[in-house]
Amino acid sequence: MEIDVERPAAPGSVAGTGLDIGVLTDLVLKTLYFASSIDANELAKRLALSGNPTTELLEFLGRERLSEVVGGSGRSASTARRSLTSKGINRAEAALAASGYIGPAPVPLRTYIDRVRSQSIHNVELSRQKIEESLSHLVLPQRTLDFIGQAVSSKRATLLYGASGNGKTSAAEGLGTALPGHILVPYAVEVMREIIQVYDPSTHDAVDAEVGNQSEGRTMPDRRWVVIRRPAVLVAGELAGHHLELMLDEVHKTYEAPIQMKANGGLLVIDDFGRQRLDASYLLNRWVTPLERHVDHLSLHSGARFEVPFDVIPIFVSNLPPTELADDAFLRRIRYKTEIPGPDSSDFIEILKRE
Repeated sequence: MEIDVERPAAPGSVAGTGLDIGVLTDLVLKTLYFASSIDANELAKRLALSGNPTTELLEFLGRERLSEVVGGSGRSASTARRSLTSKGINRAEAALAASGYIGPAPVPLRTYIDRVRSQSIHNVELSRQKIEESLSHLVLPQRTLDFIGQAVSSKRATLLYGASGNGKTSAAEGLGTALPGHILVPYAVEVMREIIQVYDPSTHDAVDAEVGNQSEGRTMPDRRWVVIRRPAVLVAGELAGHHLELMLDEVHKTYEAPIQMKANGGLLVIDDFGRQRLDASYLLNRWVTPLERHVDHLSLHSGARFEVPFDVIPIFVSNLPPTELADDAFLRRIRYKTEIPGPDSSDFIEILKRE
């Protein structure tokens, strides 16, 4: 498989990560807390960092008497096993009380924003041919294919509506295959010392970029980024208001990105639009600014707000006609509205031939 995106070089120092040393120190403390003891190589792997910044962090913890060497081969500092001191345990528990996130180091918000903009779906050409190929498994009139092609090529909000069983959801899912290439998604993003999990293996289709990087003799890539196929995220009747905001797990004190942030760089399909627990007018009102300006505003539990790109092609799918979904003022925010008609007799014959 040809991978058309390259991860940036791994940072060679703590400063190169773009993160405050306190954020990384807390992450190391929490990792050591649950690992009991660990060497620098394993810690670097868990943090998705290279050896130099990991060594810097361990040396800092040693100077602050937060960790100590408890074993190892003795041949190398990277294989010496380290554990928390009693002071380190106290600091780790305080860090866990503030944030339960443990895993790969995050990237700074500014770095994330720059990356999303550099790989924006709005910079990608979606050819009519590719769009029609993505719908070739369906029997649709050419006029409908033309309407869908025009809508998706514009990369503006689109409504597909019609009776049940007419292929609306299948069409929306098929359009996801028309998205070309790969993009980078971070495991997590740091915002005001809070860590937000972005990469979701149940949503994102990761590809293995390691072999290509090593075989071509490139510098070690920044493993805080995951190479994925451009996302095509589908949500249906389970969609609720909290899915549009940062989701805070009160027990584990971890943040998860909202659906639109996970879909950045790709397609976001809202299936069964108008039949979710979430009112259609509420959703459109929530996305007034994102649909018009391509930016979204999210809030931390502290009340602090920040801005992230809204870089998706929204596809709304509904069994209801537009007039039953919302009033005209709301519907104007959905630029394209395309009815998926029921099959006529010739369409039925073609469908039976394909069975």
